[in-house]
Amino acid sequence: MTVELLIEYVVYAAIIVCGLIILWLIKRVTKLPSHAEIRKRLNAFCEDLRELLKSEHKDKESAYDFFRHSSKCIYTADKLVYVITLMAEKERDGNLDNIAMTLEGVRNALAPYKFKTKGKEDLSGLVFAVEQTKKAIAAMDLILERDKDFRTKRAR
Repeated sequence: MTVELLIEYVVYAAIIVCGLIILWLIKRVTKLPSHAEIRKRLNAFCEDLRELLKSEHKDKESAYDFFRHSSKCIYTADKLVYVITLMAEKERDGNLDNIAMTLEGVRNALAPYKFKTKGKEDLSGLVFAVEQTKKAIAAMDLILERDKDFRTKRAR
C-alpha cells in the first residue's frame, strides 16, 4: 500500500514539475523586449530600408529579389508595430503608441513597392519610409533617456 502511494506522489510531482517548466517556457517566449532591444530592431529595420532603397537604384537585382526584400521589410514593420503596440498598452505610454503609428505609416508607404505598383522613377515612398523610421529611432532615444532619468531618480 505504501509503495503505491509513493508512486502516485512521484507521478503527481512529475506532472507539477512538467507544468511549471511549460509555464516558464510560455512566459519566456511571450516576454516583451526591452526598450534597448526595440531600438536595436529599429536600427536594423532602418538598415534594411536603406538597402532596399539602394537596390532599387541598381538594375542588376531581379524583380523576385526586390519582391522578397520588400516583403521582408513589410513583415518586419508589421512585427515591430505589433510588439510596440503591446508594449504601449502594457506600459500605458503614449510615446510608444506614437512610434507604432509612425511605423504603420512606414508600412503603408512600403506597400506599393511590394508588387512594383510604383516604379523606379518614384522613390518617394521609400525615402519617406526611411525618414519616418529615423524619426521613430529618435523618439525611442528620447524614451531611453527618460528611462535613464527614472533609474537615477529611483536610485536616490
